[in-house]
Amino acid sequence: MKKLLPALCILQLFLLTGCCWYCVDDDIPPMNNYEAVIITRAELESAVQVLPPHAIEKAGKIYIKDNLMFINDKNQGFHVYNYSNPQNPLPVAFINTPGATDLAVRNNTIYINQAVDLLTLQYNPDTNTIQVTKRNRNVFPQKEAPDASYAGLDNDEIIIDWQLK
Repeated sequence: MKKLLPALCILQLFLLTGCCWYCVDDDIPPMNNYEAVIITRAELESAVQVLPPHAIEKAGKIYIKDNLMFINDKNQGFHVYNYSNPQNPLPVAFINTPGATDLAVRNNTIYINQAVDLLTLQYNPDTNTIQVTKRNRNVFPQKEAPDASYAGLDNDEIIIDWQLK
């Protein structure tokens, strides 16, 4: 019994000290698989314009108002189609709005969430022009990465998209 007690104490001491050791392998840095696409506020505001139609890269939501159909190209803008013949919609224009993901139309006023801003504009399909009537700045939070990684930003920088590295 006298020999068993010290042996149990030594065994218990080895088992308990194993719990306290620090393992370097546990310090694995987080992997950021996405990189932020960042532009300045001036670039964001000056980028809103009507461009010629082009192919859709990443189709998003679709919105139909009267004879116009708007298809979101995620984080790039909106394709405008003449929808007077639903069997054969014709491409009319592309409204370039970097960071835009959604659109709503009410009383011929178009509302677009452009990254962190809410943009209000008038689109004239006859002349193929737009007029920004109002911009509400910083209404929405910055875009989050799909893997929850973080991008350090200056005050005038805005995330318009995240891309795989």
